[in-house]
Amino acid sequence: MEEITVTWKLAIKVWWSWFWRMFIWAIPAALCVGFFIGMVSAMVGFSLSEYGLQLNLIGVLIGMFFGIYAMKTILNIRFNGYRIALIKTDDGVTAIDA
Repeated sequence: MEEITVTWKLAIKVWWSWFWRMFIWAIPAALCVGFFIGMVSAMVGFSLSEYGLQLNLIGVLIGMFFGIYAMKTILNIRFNGYRIALIKTDDGVTAIDA
């Protein structure tokens, strides 16, 4: 397996592949959840105005889930003869440790 230098062109292709998938999945999901919460609260006469933080957190969690799901999906896609690979190194040093 040959390791290549990541160019801006390759980085943009991978980012775009991730972004549009995340966007296409997250926006409809967030709209459906928001619509459902809005309809239920309207039917029972419940005001959502004091629950803005919790509703924003739900939106963030939806975005995080679909962002991770999109990344998992593109790890299996080929980009003009390339694919993203996770390769275990022997040095034991991670970006978090550095």
